Amino acid sequence: MTIKQFSSRIQFFTWSHSFASKLTLAFVGVLFLSSCASTLNGSKYTFEPSPTPYENVLAAQSKATKTNKLLLVVLGASWCHDSTALAKQFGTPEMQLILEAHYETIFVDVGLLEDRRQITQHFSYPIYYATPTVMVVEPESSALLNRVTMDKWGHAASIPHSDYVEYFSSFPVLTSQQKSLILNWHPSSEEVTYNDQHAERLQQAYNTLAPQLAKDIQGKTPEGFYDLWKEVKVFRSELQKSLTKRAEHALDEIENGRNEALSTPAYRHYHPFSWESKS
Repeated sequence: MTIKQFSSRIQFFTWSHSFASKLTLAFVGVLFLSSCASTLNGSKYTFEPSPTPYENVLAAQSKATKTNKLLLVVLGASWCHDSTALAKQFGTPEMQLILEAHYETIFVDVGLLEDRRQITQHFSYPIYYATPTVMVVEPESSALLNRVTMDKWGHAASIPHSDYVEYFSSFPVLTSQQKSLILNWHPSSEEVTYNDQHAERLQQAYNTLAPQLAKDIQGKTPEGFYDLWKEVKVFRSELQKSLTKRAEHALDEIENGRNEALSTPAYRHYHPFSWESKS
């Protein structure tokens, strides 16, 4: 059974055995939550600039540990359609019940593709590959529980509401044994080096796009901007896919009784960006 099959089984189990009670509670609380939804949306579920985003995440992690909740870190931006769609879903009555009961949630604004590696690498994840990037964290260990399913949230606007409810209902009811796969996994030094090198390259690409993105948001799209955006999107998407495959492979090895992977999928080489080849 692969780690994704394992994850799917967990989600099915939690949906069929525990969500029924949550759903009942959701209907009971709808009227109350409707009255405070706008207040919650105006505070937690927005991407607001902060001079200390990393410190804010550490504070949220500390609070999650003290309150025995999971930490939920969302990196996104107000200009991003998928980020705002996720924020809107989080503000629904059903999702608010789940988030308020089981998560310490913090939204981190990435601005114009600003560097947030200090945050992602704190949880052994190289960089944000999409907006939004959704990180479900076991706060005491900083273990990233949704490591092999994070890529789906780059398309948050197209995900049905029921999938939101099912996904975020699944992690709070994981047993220690079910979480042990993730807790016992650590990337090899070779992979860390590879990931860091490509994260640096991706951040440099973000820095190249940032001034053009600012003009695009203002309605003054520079010529060729969308071609560059697509070029970077292909790169970051492929990076995340290969990262996920390596994590799945390593976790499968652990699940099969090995302490670490005996082999690792090949590390892919990427050609220079168009603007790099011209320089």
